[in-house]
Parts: sequence; C-alpha cells; structure tokens
Amino acid sequence: MGDWFYYVSLMSFKEISKRVSMVPDIHKSEKLSRLIQREVSNRSTDIVEYIQTQDQRFFNSLILGIYGGKPRWHEFSISDTELSDYSNIDNKESLELDESEQEYFDSSIGVLVLNGEEKIFAIDGQHRTKAIQEVVKDDSKFNNEEITTIFVAHRNTEEGMERTRRLFSTLNRYAKPVGKSEIIAIDEEDNSAIITRRIVEQFPLLEEIVQFRKTRSINVSETKAFTNIIVLYDFITTLLTDQKVFNIPVKGYPYKEFTTRRAEEEVLEECQKFIENLFLELFEKIPPLNSFIEVKEVDRRDRSTSLLFRPVGQNILYSVLKISLDNGKKEQAINFFAQQDFSLENEVWKKVFLDEETGSMKTTKTRQKFAFQLILKKLEIRFKQTDKDKELFENFDISIDQL
Repeated sequence: MGDWFYYVSLMSFKEISKRVSMVPDIHKSEKLSRLIQREVSNRSTDIVEYIQTQDQRFFNSLILGIYGGKPRWHEFSISDTELSDYSNIDNKESLELDESEQEYFDSSIGVLVLNGEEKIFAIDGQHRTKAIQEVVKDDSKFNNEEITTIFVAHRNTEEGMERTRRLFSTLNRYAKPVGKSEIIAIDEEDNSAIITRRIVEQFPLLEEIVQFRKTRSINVSETKAFTNIIVLYDFITTLLTDQKVFNIPVKGYPYKEFTTRRAEEEVLEECQKFIENLFLELFEKIPPLNSFIEVKEVDRRDRSTSLLFRPVGQNILYSVLKISLDNGKKEQAINFFAQQDFSLENEVWKKVFLDEETGSMKTTKTRQKFAFQLILKKLEIRFKQTDKDKELFENFDISIDQL
C-alpha cells in the first residue's frame, strides 16, 4: 500500500514478548522514545485482564517496524495441479492460473525468516504488545496464542525515522475511538449496555419512548420520546455501580468491572428487574411522567413542562435517587419530584437554569451540581461540600425553604 513494503504474518505471544521492543526507534533522543513507552505502560492493565478472562479474545493486527539483522523471504509456489481439487466438477472445468496470477501468488505467499538480530518495535498496537508481554510473564499457558502482525521496513536513518514517525502519528491520531452509542449497541462485556438494550427491547413501558441518538441531547421539538438511549445508559450505570455521583462516593457494583466484564445471567436479570421496577414506580408516582404515559406527548418548548423531560433534569433525578437509595430515602426523593414544580416556571429552577436575556438554558455541570446538592439538603441527606460548593450557594442565595 502506498510506497511501504510490508509483510503480513503470524507470531506467537511468546515470540512477541521476546522479540518486540516497546521503545520505538523513531527518535535520536532515547528520552523522546521512552516518553511514548511511559504513556503506554499506564494503559495496558485493562488489556491484560481482557486476555486473562475472556475466552473469546481477539485483537487487530500489530504493526511492527523492523530493521537490521538478515530477514529472508522464502516464497511458496502454487501450481495448477495443487489447485485442481477446487475445480468445478459439475462443469468439468479446471481452475487454471494465468501467468500474472501465478506470479502474484508466488510472490505473495511464503515464510519470513528472521535470524534474531533484527530490531523490532511496535508502531501500532503498543498497548496490546505491552499486555502480551505481561500475560506471558505471568502465565506460560498463553505462550502459543497467535496474533497477526504486519511488518513494515524501517530505515534507521534521519529520513527513515521521520518516515516511521509519520506512520506512527497517522495510525494513532486518526484511530477513531468507539463512541458511547456504539458501545450501547454492540458491547457484550459492558453490563450497563446489555441491560440498556434489553430494556428498550423488552420493557413495555419504555419500548416506544426512548430516542436513538448518538448524543445525550434531546431536541426541544421532540414530542414522543421521554429520553434517549445514552441518558438511559447513564441512568442505569449510576443506579447500579459505585461510580461517584458529583464526587460523592456511593455503593454499587465496581464501576470498572461492571462496564468491562459480563456478569452472570442471574445478576443481569436481577439488575434489569431492579431498573424496570424503579421506572414503574417513577412513572406511577410522579404526575408529569404519569400524564406523559397517558397522552403519549410532551411539549418541551413550554416552560411549564417538567425538567424531567430534559437530559439535565433526568441527570439530577437519577443522581438524587442514587444518593437517596444509599441513605434509605428513596420514598422521600420520589415524593419530592412528585410534589415539586420542577420546571422553569418555578422561580428557583428559573434562576438556576434559565438565561433570561437569551431565553436559553444554562446547564453546566456546576449548575447541575448546585441543584443536586440543594435537593439533597431538602431531603436532609448529609454530604461534604467543598469551598467552591459553599461559595456557589452564597452566590445563588437560594434556601431550601424556597423549594
């Protein structure tokens, strides 16, 4: 491809561990090369765990730079006779190669022999390489695992290092990370994603009122959806895991493990049932939600419409619910949202979230945190405030008596 010479091959984990360097030879300065190595070393732990625990593990190819030593390429020749077994028997036609096809196969298939003096380093796949080295060091049972590798010819000259640096940069800069919406749609290890998919497919209450978008936003012109799939995923993650809520420690399944390692089916079913029952209770007891289920429509342009129909309001709802559950005050929290005018017609929430000059919403994390803490104070739930939190309360000058 382009003007690169490359060889696609297979290498065992043991060979990768022994032969592949984590320090790319793309700088004259060893310190610059090791800067990349340090960054990689801090991010390979998750991949080690994936290799050790996932039977269906699979990786993309490693792209390796190679120079020095005496690499030798031995071609395999494929004759017409060897291909005769694949002839079309019914039509009595033999599979024959013309001269150009024969030349292509002869030059494309073979064995790359290395004498051990070559310098090999990871250009793309450094995290995977580091993880492979770690698992082989810890357990020899992974020695014979194989992964595809792509060797590219590197020249250890100023021009060659610049060329390989450009390749390294291109491969890493333009690699597009998987977005949250894609994770929700396909991830079979993230339990929050699995439960989210099951709920939108199996739970009648939410089946037709969850919008499928690649962002958390919900357009004000949307009248038929209650929420979108990313907000639902965040709701589920917050309610089920120990991920901090506005920096407050909470109980739950370990966040990292819950979103990267599939749980037993019994646990998944239990979690799904818990979320479904919670939604049933919310939609039964909170009047705006109950009304929405009856009329199947909401006007998000109307200031009197509950903020529970906006991502900002839903974020505050499930954050308050999480802390309330941890403190044995779920009923009080639900009653608060059932009785509270949680709309921009309420002077409190207008002051917190509305820009009166432009008529637009101000939904920064700082404002959401203030609203969240204000409600916790109303529910008499204790929590630690930072100096900035206290300053924010002074600036807004809103008391819990106004709620």
